[in-house]
Amino acid sequence: MATKKSYSCSLLKTAERLLGHQPSTQEETRWRLLQAATEVFAEVGYHAATTREICRRAEVNLASIHYYYGDKAELYREVFRLPFLSECNVFATLDISTVSFPEALKTFYCWIFPPVAEEDPMMKMFLRLHAREEAEPSGVLGETMVQAFRPNQEKMQALLCREFGLQEKDDEVERLTIAVIGLATIYFHNRTDFEKCVPHLINGQQARETMTARLVDYALAMVEAERQRRAKAGEAK
Repeated sequence: MATKKSYSCSLLKTAERLLGHQPSTQEETRWRLLQAATEVFAEVGYHAATTREICRRAEVNLASIHYYYGDKAELYREVFRLPFLSECNVFATLDISTVSFPEALKTFYCWIFPPVAEEDPMMKMFLRLHAREEAEPSGVLGETMVQAFRPNQEKMQALLCREFGLQEKDDEVERLTIAVIGLATIYFHNRTDFEKCVPHLINGQQARETMTARLVDYALAMVEAERQRRAKAGEAK
């Protein structure tokens, strides 16, 4: 029971920071539903989850989901949007006019591949949730993840354009963006496989901090390779 209470309080504190004030009764109900839904969806998947069980855990009446989210599908989509809130994702709010590229990369990789994931109950839930969605697609997410992730993709593209002195992205920037982002997302979406194959590389804070540092190094190497390719292309003209 203590673990559940701690997790609930953590989510409400996030809500308080996002709202800028202590959640009202209605706002608290909404966040308690998100908390309970995250737990239930992660445990049994979208199709087996019932609105009755979610409301029971959230200690709210059965009509609450309809009032706040419309239906179970929209509640599920909202749960998947949670990690992309500015409170959870510092990368999307970075000021690219002041941050260095290595610092920006570290911020991004620490968000996707957090060093303290094992100690964060909410992150553990999201990892389980994404793994279950990969194994048992719900069929209701649609463009939810694409839309939620787009600000991060656009931020990375803007950073790369700055590095290469471009006013607008080109095809090579888009290719490189996919490669830089993909270095980390593979660990997020294939965590179960990596835990079986190379658990010593991703489990534990020290291992994850080392991996994050290497991801920054690898990304910088790719950016430097692209910088040299552009320079040679310019000379050839």
